[in-house]
Amino acid sequence: MIRNAFIVHGLITFFSICWILSKKSSLSPIIIPIIVFIPGFGILTALIAEIINRMKDKIGDVGEIETVKLEKDIYWKTIRKETQSENIVPLEEALIINDRQTRKKLVMEMLLDDPMKNIDILLLARENKDVDTAHYANTTIAKIQRDFQLQVQKLAAAHETEPDNLEVLDNYIDLLGKFIDSRLSEAYLLHRQRLIYASLLDEKINISGWSKDILQKKFENAIALDDLNNAIETNKIMHENFPDDEQTWINELQICVAGHDTSRMQKTIETIREKDINWSPAGEEIVSLWIEV
Repeated sequence: MIRNAFIVHGLITFFSICWILSKKSSLSPIIIPIIVFIPGFGILTALIAEIINRMKDKIGDVGEIETVKLEKDIYWKTIRKETQSENIVPLEEALIINDRQTRKKLVMEMLLDDPMKNIDILLLARENKDVDTAHYANTTIAKIQRDFQLQVQKLAAAHETEPDNLEVLDNYIDLLGKFIDSRLSEAYLLHRQRLIYASLLDEKINISGWSKDILQKKFENAIALDDLNNAIETNKIMHENFPDDEQTWINELQICVAGHDTSRMQKTIETIREKDINWSPAGEEIVSLWIEV
């Protein structure tokens, strides 16, 4: 009887080991000693563990965020995108209601997408009390920052080598502008970047002349740097060339606010009332703080 039991145990153990080593099983080879040296109970334990693992795979458990390898290409599609659920809850709401399981699932879905589209959510998520969420957000943001900086350095070197290359200059302005707008730079670095950005815009104007888009970028950057004189001079060109454009008058109101100039503000409001400006819904919403149009 005992001999038969050992024979049966040996056969079951042999087939179990073959199954595990063939990698058809979800179990780790670590469990083999338990199967071999604990007759009956060891095999039962392995069977239960196998069933639980299979059930988890079917449910689609997201798992801990730390198990994902984040060191390479973190914000590119490093793993295949699964079929998205139709029952999607925005990550902003998951953060607010502090639903840990929902939040984990949605954070993992962001890994499959381009996190640059969700940078505002990542900046919010890195302050979350949940360790997994904050860890993923901080790691992703650090990766985006590093890649931005490397690309900016590369274009800066190319521009220094070919200062008259308009294509390189345009790419440099575009990339640095995106980096500034991303709000990923620390305050001290952001100020330096804006100063470089201002000089690049001036170079662009010197080489190929100004355009409405370049003037607007120059104006917004000057306002951000508290360079009011530069902002006024830039918008003066806008007044001369685009006198009925809503952006020219939105800029003028911004100058009044930045300079705390109530007299200029009153004159600007009176002029706006007299002019026939074709306001867009967005423009109307902006100026509605000061004037009804």
